[in-house]
Amino acid sequence: MKPKSILHRWLSAALTGLGTSAILLAGSSRCQAQDIPVTNIINAFDSAGAYGGGIGTEWGTGSAAWDGQDGNPAGAELITVVWGPASDTPITAYACNGDGPNPWYNPNPISFSHYQTLEFDIKYDNTSDITIDQFNNVATWPFSLTNSVSGGQSVFQSWATTGGAALAADGAIGGLEINLCGGPAGQMGPVIINTNMPYAASNGWTHVIIPINQSQANIDGVSGIVFHRWCKDTWTLQTNVTARFWIDNVVLKGTTAAPPPPTLTTPTRPVQGLNIFASTMGNSYYDRQEVVSVTNTDLSWVGRATSANPVTYSFTIVGYPNSVNCEAYMFLTPNATAISSPDWNATNNVIAYIQGDATNATMRFQYKVNEANQQMMYSGTDPYTNAPGSWDGVSAGHLESGNLGSVTNAGVLGTWKVQFTSDTNITLIAPNGNTSSFVMPAYNAGNFADSQNFTIYLGMQANQADGMNKPVVYSAFSVTGVPNAFSDNFMTGLSLNTNIWNKNLAGGPAGVLVIPSEAAASGWWVSHGLPDSGFSLQTGSSLTNLLSWTSPTIGPIIPMAGVTRQLVHGSELPAGSTAFFNMIQRTYTQLQVLLPGQTNAPGTVLGYTGTPTPISLATQGLNPTTVTVNACDASWHIINGVSDTIHLTSSDTSAYLPPNMAMVNGVASFTGANGVLFQSTGSITVTAADVTSATVTNTATSAAVTIGN
Repeated sequence: MKPKSILHRWLSAALTGLGTSAILLAGSSRCQAQDIPVTNIINAFDSAGAYGGGIGTEWGTGSAAWDGQDGNPAGAELITVVWGPASDTPITAYACNGDGPNPWYNPNPISFSHYQTLEFDIKYDNTSDITIDQFNNVATWPFSLTNSVSGGQSVFQSWATTGGAALAADGAIGGLEINLCGGPAGQMGPVIINTNMPYAASNGWTHVIIPINQSQANIDGVSGIVFHRWCKDTWTLQTNVTARFWIDNVVLKGTTAAPPPPTLTTPTRPVQGLNIFASTMGNSYYDRQEVVSVTNTDLSWVGRATSANPVTYSFTIVGYPNSVNCEAYMFLTPNATAISSPDWNATNNVIAYIQGDATNATMRFQYKVNEANQQMMYSGTDPYTNAPGSWDGVSAGHLESGNLGSVTNAGVLGTWKVQFTSDTNITLIAPNGNTSSFVMPAYNAGNFADSQNFTIYLGMQANQADGMNKPVVYSAFSVTGVPNAFSDNFMTGLSLNTNIWNKNLAGGPAGVLVIPSEAAASGWWVSHGLPDSGFSLQTGSSLTNLLSWTSPTIGPIIPMAGVTRQLVHGSELPAGSTAFFNMIQRTYTQLQVLLPGQTNAPGTVLGYTGTPTPISLATQGLNPTTVTVNACDASWHIINGVSDTIHLTSSDTSAYLPPNMAMVNGVASFTGANGVLFQSTGSITVTAADVTSATVTNTATSAAVTIGN
């Protein structure tokens, strides 16, 4: 089939190169004017009662509390930062909109893209254990604060003064990392800025102004900000070191002008297979994007691999970013349950990862043992570069880890294998047949036995900006020679096989998806810039009849780093050889409540197709029913960017109802444990109420579902 000519209406240029068709880009956006508040007070901390829900900590050893004695004027958030042995995070204190009980269920979310600056007042407590300079840079700490260890060397100070270029990223300097919280990025994120605390704060109250990047992803629908300070686990101290500072008058300031409309970029073809994008903001370069095996027993090579029965872990790469920094990786991790970032958080971990380009690529095999919450296998310092067997494998600091071996190939694409022929004998096999064999010491291999369970991760990590918003694409995976051997062909399914994999641990799970053959053959990735609150994509065949244009709905909409990307299937493109794309800003006017068996249908009278699937209480058991609530315009199009909070009720007054939920891109999906568990028979309805906005028809009732015994 001849590719369509793709025209979209934002850039004045003419490009060629996708198939045999020209791509013409021209025109301007369609949007409605909107007024932006000049100032939004997130929290002034004037009283404990009114803003009690807007102060607290997320995790770590520090604390946050309301202080009625200090402030600018009186009333402020007092943040206590504690470096100690219990945590690598001295503080994650939030300052949020105080209207809600906590920052993750806030009835009045904030759109940061509508403002130009984040501002607040700050004051440092000079009675702290450290000075403000020492707060900003731990390399300046005196030796007496750093708890010297055997040999007279301070672990803390030694690491801080030898960190080199990685120092700031690893938390030695850059006193405060300011994040958002309670929005699309989850509990904390994205990062707004990493900056030193201003020195003037040690002399009294100081005003801070932070510019907002209005095009940054995931900054709308949030509850406030987080003041985050962390330290590498090897920093943790025998004796606590404490610092204190106050925050007051957290506000957003903007203009009365609407932000510019989003700009479309050149559409690109999707690649068939398991696509794993680096799709998060903030410290997203190092976010692990991955799928994780559902089965976590009888997958280890230990006690099973022999020369006659090799255990082989194999994966095939068919797509890779144009980045030598990106990693395509496989983790082999024994742990009680699946955890995020096991190369950091797990006690024992193997990683086989590939880096390279179209002509040269290398797979490296690294591992660690008995190093909870550390990644010393990446350090490259003794004892981790010593040959296996040169240390005793028992004493602290005498456990080999690090880079055991590597193998090269003419490019990243192809099938890579990690093969074990005993507990200790390992061979790496590249797509071109190159091999590299080496040995893991027996006293370390035992740490990877099935007795601790065993989980397989397959994913990617961007590492630098050139790896962002681009996928590593896998076509297949297999593990052989173990009792629970399995394989998965990502080229045959329509979606991820959730009986084999879950993606819940990915930094941006929306960016982990299977692209089926039809979408790869005739579909397009269409990306647009930010902010995009209220905008949605349209496509049509004529620039003179915009009323005939339609909105694609099949493919996912994925927030990424600075852009939003939507997969448009070929069936959603207009007939003929020409297609135009447009962004339109729709107005949220009504809610829609859908039950299983129903699908959103914009442009129809009812706004949906299908009827609710009947429910049997006996069959339902303890499996709640999914309820989907959409924020729609007058013609039932779902409005991208709406993050209002939804409350459910039911005509079945005995039903078990979930807690309130914030919409993500105009959709609240009450599913799984957050679904509705009916208790009565009859013709039952579910009603949704928008508890955030009073400017829309803020209640809607579903079609009736028949519930029997």
